[in-house]
Order: sequence, then C-alpha cells, then structure tokens
Amino acid sequence: MSRFSNSPMFLMAFLMLIMPLSGCMSMISDDSSTDDSDMEWIDPVIEIEDENHSHNDLLAHRLSTTNAKLIDYHNLNCDGQEKPPAELDNVAGRPCLDEFKNVGPTPGDNSEITIEGNFMEDCEIYADGTGGCYAYVSSYNQFEILDISNPNNIRMLSTYYAEVARMIDIKVTKDNNWVLVNHELTNSELDPIPNDDDANSGANRLDVIYVGDKTSPVKVAEWNNPPAGFHNQDLAVYCDWDPALDPTNAWDEEDCHLFLFGADPYPEMVEGSSGTFYKGTQVFYVPRGWESWMPTNNEEQDNMSREIIRWGGYTPEPYTTCGGSIFNHDNVYFVHPITQQRLLAVSYWGAGLRLVDVSTPPQVADPLGINWPPEVGRWMGCPSADEGWYGPDGGGHANMDADEWLDANQGNDNIHYAVPNDYLICSGISEFDPVEDWPSNCGTGFEDPVYGVNWRHYTYIAPEYGSNDNHTGYVWTIDTTDPAKPLLVSKWKLPGEGMKGNGSHPQHWIPGGYIYSPHNGDTGPSGHVYYTHYHAGAWATDHGHIWDEIIWENGVAEPDRGFQAISQLAETKTIGYYLPAGPPWIDDPAAEMGYDMADCWASCMIPFDWGLQYDPRGFVFISDMVTGVYVVQFDEDYDSRFDYPPLWVSE
Repeated sequence: MSRFSNSPMFLMAFLMLIMPLSGCMSMISDDSSTDDSDMEWIDPVIEIEDENHSHNDLLAHRLSTTNAKLIDYHNLNCDGQEKPPAELDNVAGRPCLDEFKNVGPTPGDNSEITIEGNFMEDCEIYADGTGGCYAYVSSYNQFEILDISNPNNIRMLSTYYAEVARMIDIKVTKDNNWVLVNHELTNSELDPIPNDDDANSGANRLDVIYVGDKTSPVKVAEWNNPPAGFHNQDLAVYCDWDPALDPTNAWDEEDCHLFLFGADPYPEMVEGSSGTFYKGTQVFYVPRGWESWMPTNNEEQDNMSREIIRWGGYTPEPYTTCGGSIFNHDNVYFVHPITQQRLLAVSYWGAGLRLVDVSTPPQVADPLGINWPPEVGRWMGCPSADEGWYGPDGGGHANMDADEWLDANQGNDNIHYAVPNDYLICSGISEFDPVEDWPSNCGTGFEDPVYGVNWRHYTYIAPEYGSNDNHTGYVWTIDTTDPAKPLLVSKWKLPGEGMKGNGSHPQHWIPGGYIYSPHNGDTGPSGHVYYTHYHAGAWATDHGHIWDEIIWENGVAEPDRGFQAISQLAETKTIGYYLPAGPPWIDDPAAEMGYDMADCWASCMIPFDWGLQYDPRGFVFISDMVTGVYVVQFDEDYDSRFDYPPLWVSE
C-alpha cells in the first residue's frame, strides 16, 4: 500500500495542498483499522456541518487514498432523454447513443449494479456471438445495460423504462441473457399507477427480462407480490435437477431450469385477500422452457407476462433468534466451494445471517416453506439455542446477551447485506493464484491432510442504519468454511474518530439520512473485500491473513470450538477508499451534466454510493445514486494481463 513520505519537504507541500480544504479533511492514523504500514490518509468522514464543511459541497469530496485511481465514468445518459417520449409504448427498452456519454442530463436514482461475463478471457466475443462483459444498473424507474469489456471505455447500450416502479435490485444469469428486477411499492403516491396498457407498470413485482439483444430488453415473465413487493432478489440456473414427469405437461423438457429467490421485507405476510401466509424468503420456479420465452420464437405479443410458480419459502423461527426484527432484506445465492451446496446467504436484520440450502428443489411445490428450503447455519452475536453450536457454550456466536446484540449503538443488529466468497482463501492467496506461489502452510489445497484446515471460506455481513448517534456499524467476517458451524473471526469499522459538538468521538457515527452506513459489497481475490458506505464512498479491506493472525486460546487453531477457542480476533486491514464526486476532468460537473443536487433519495448529497461490483480483472464498479457509474482500480488489484489505464486527462 502506498504511504506518505516522512520527508519534511513533502509534508510541507502536502499541508499546503490540503489547507484550502481543511474543513473537509483530517489526518488520522487508526492502528486498529489500518494495515501494518501505518499509512496516514485524509479522513473523508465529517459528521458535523458548519462553516467549514457542507455535505453538499461536491468538489470538496473529491477524495481518495493514493492507491485508488478513476479509470472511467458514465453518467448513464442514454439519448439525451430521461425517459422515453410520450408516443413510445413502454413494452421494451430502447438503444442508447455513444455521443450522450457524460453530457447532460444525468438521470440519477441509481441503486444496485451487477456485472457478468467471461472476464478472465478479457471479455472475448466468440464466433457464435456469445461472450463479452456487461453491467446492469437498476435506477428506480429504469435499468441500464453497459458494455464493460473495456473498463477504460465503458459504453451504455440500452435502457429499460417503467412508469411506476422502484427497481432497486437487479441480477443476471451467467449467460447474460436473462435479468431479474424487482419493483418495490414505495413511490406510488409520487407516481400513480397509469391507467393505460403500459405493460411495464406495476410496483410490487418480480420481472424477468430477456436481454439477449443488449439494445432491446423485453419483459417475459412476472410475479405480483402485494402489498409491499420485493426488496432484493437473486436467481440461479439448475442444470442438474430432473423434475418428475407431470401428466399435465406443465414441465418443460429443457435440461436447465430457472429459479428465482425473492426477499419479501414482511415475513409471514398475508398475500392479498387470500388469507394465505407466505415466508420472507420466497423461491419461485419458472415452468416454461427458455425457448418458449424467446420473443422471436413464439406467437405471443412481445412483453406478454408468463407465469412463475412459488416453489418454497423460508423465514427464521422466532425461537432461533434473540428477539428483535425478523426483516428479510437480502438474498445472495452462491455455491459453497467445499460442500458444493447451493446456498442463500440471507440477511435478516436482528435475526442475523441465515444460510439456507436450496440445492435440491422438491418434486412438488412447497409454497408455504414447510419443509423446503431448510436452514443449515446461522450467525448472530448472541446464543440462540439452549445447547450445541448456538448454545451458551457453543462457538457460533460472540458471547453477547440479547440486549447487546440488538444494540445498534454498539455497531450491532440490523444485518442488511451478506457477501459470501466464491472461493477459498489461504494466507493471502486463493485457488486462482499459481500453485507455485502458494505458501507452504497452504499445502496442496483444502483437501491436504495437514494444511487443508488453513483454506477458509468467509461470508462478510454488515448492518444498515438510518441514524446512529454512536456508530456506523461493523463489517463482520464470519468463517463459513463449514456452513453448519459459522464463527466470528474478525470485524472492521470505518477508521478514525468521529466529531461531535462537544469534541471528538471514539468512532464515526451517523447523524441521519443513512449518511455513513455500510450498504452493499463484493469480494475480490486473495481476501480483498469492497463495501460502499453511502456518503463515505467505497472502501477496500484485506481479510486474506485473518486465519493466520487469530490468537487461539491453546496456541493452535480449533475451528470445532469456534469463538470459544479464540482469545483475540484477527485484524481486518484497510486497503483504501474512493469517493465518487463527478469526473475530475470537468470543473463543475453538477452544472455541466445536470446532477440533481436536491435528490433527497440520496440525502441531498454527493457521493451517495449504493451498489458495488468487483471485476476479476482488477476493477471496482461503483453505482452512485445521483451521478452514475465509476470504474476504479486499487493498486493492489492491478493485473498486468489486463492493462486498462485511464484514457481521460484532467485539464
């Protein structure tokens, strides 16, 4: 990691450089949260607004550590219009034009971002037209598709608009053909549901969109979920599941099947007037074959909705919690690299992290979730059973009582997002590193009879707070090498001290408007993790040596005893941060590109970073709510095979 020089001349020049912005910065060194280099940097987190600092001063927030650089930026302007012309019936998306990149107006209201492609082949387009790398950004009333094959020259291909919606989450299949978006009913008072035949209207649905043609996305399926709609979701394709033959021929005969996982923020909610209760985590099966969905291969009208069927459901049983809220905020699908289980890492607010096994869907739908999918593991700070792994003497908690775990002022509770690794980590390397570079204590891999224990799988969880007068919340590193025995191994918070009217504060805190809360994250190679923190920007942390640095009670690793065997948690090291604040080659981007500086979904400030994804070639894609998408690279992630230097020049 880069560090500031100790040279007196350098320090004098540096202090002269930052003096005009001193109201927005302070120099800090937090040994509990930074790496061994004791690198000093400018703390971007200032809680108190006064004559020296305004959260709305865009240019004062052009901050980053010296190891982070902007590679490219797109303000998500498609064609100069923020929505389709009135004469266009919104049954499909519309193509975008390159010449409108980074000119006004800037649509804003951006939230999640997801990326997919053959990254390690450098996004090569194959002879059959497949391949390439793409980003999908949900933006309230619309979502955008970008070609990110060249990270230093990202291009917007199309946008898909819906009159009434709040698309705050978006996922895509591995083949880049099918997108899943949610509509959460939160803005119908602002935008009444139209009375025309707009096929995209609606604000409480999951929609499946065909994006095989990246310039013309088309909706092909939906599921209505009143009264609130889904908050987040994920999806997966199963090619190893053979449903029983259905005499009604409702099953398709395809080799692969699509399942959707919806997060309903209201567990056990009665659906409509049916009197039927459904679970917070809902699983849907898509019963029709892929080919029948293709807009060009059927006689049905484009954008005609197809059926999806509720196939299972899950919500934590109250007796497995410590009280508090059971709020299903997010589902993240992954395949465990050791057990090969298909799992959901589910964030359940006060009920913590839940690992749910969706490996083998039943032959007959279980819409009430009576038996499927089952929970296989969980983590909260408090004991949640009378005995065993989750009991008072077990290793699957942090020895907190219920009051402490549910105390947001201590950085606990409100588990909002979970980020599981897709791979195993050993002493700062992963299986993607050349075998000849593996340290000796990593042996031959996780199956090594002596050193296999050093290959670990982690899931990173974090809370979300609208306000918190004492804390911004921890990012917890949970060891999920055995998904049935999760254990806490490290935790991290925003570095530095906070500021209050009566002086300094032991850590940063949240005056209101979610301003510095953790939000979404992703994982990179060798233990690097990336999280957005709203107005505090995007942060990179290093978890690669956590297993090596835990201090165990008996001097040797005892994962079967879990937290009870740990005398001291390992340290999570800070790599750096980047605050998106408009392109630096434009002096006044807010005016020139038409940023909505009064957009109070973003608490009326820039940056306000919602979503983040890591490109395995070494780039971080950040979705800022007001300004658009940023491509950032940390020096530690540079890979000479994928050399994409920034093409822009600051005047």
